[in-house]
Amino acid sequence: MAELLTACRFYFEADQIAEKQILEISGLSVESPVAGDGGVHGSSKGGARIRQATPTNEKFSNVTVKLVATTDVDLYNWYKECNTNDGGASSWESNRKASSVSAYDQSGTMQARWEIKNSYPCKYEGPSFSAGDTNMANETLEIVHEGIERVQ
Repeated sequence: MAELLTACRFYFEADQIAEKQILEISGLSVESPVAGDGGVHGSSKGGARIRQATPTNEKFSNVTVKLVATTDVDLYNWYKECNTNDGGASSWESNRKASSVSAYDQSGTMQARWEIKNSYPCKYEGPSFSAGDTNMANETLEIVHEGIERVQ
């Protein structure tokens, strides 16, 4: 029987960005929308309706990574390097990174891995602060990419 994966033992990393306390990862999805939305494409002689389910280009969701905020600013700097546009000098293309999400079993052995191709952050959200809050401060990074592949 295949190893059952728990949703609480996982990690996100991007080239040269590691050792983060990750709270949540979402958006590891891909779909192939159907041309014509799967509906009737026309009617022919005798009133016969024509349907054809034809896949189109793959469509990927953005990946959202929520983590505990620390004094380390490398994720924010990655966002800033990719999205600062001072007179057309944005450097998002040269700052894309190979990213991944890994799931681990109880012994700490990697059991599943999703690779995220040519990723870069398109949205950064800093923490919300409240005087009565007892939770840790969180940051959120939304990552756009060129594909997700499950490799393990």
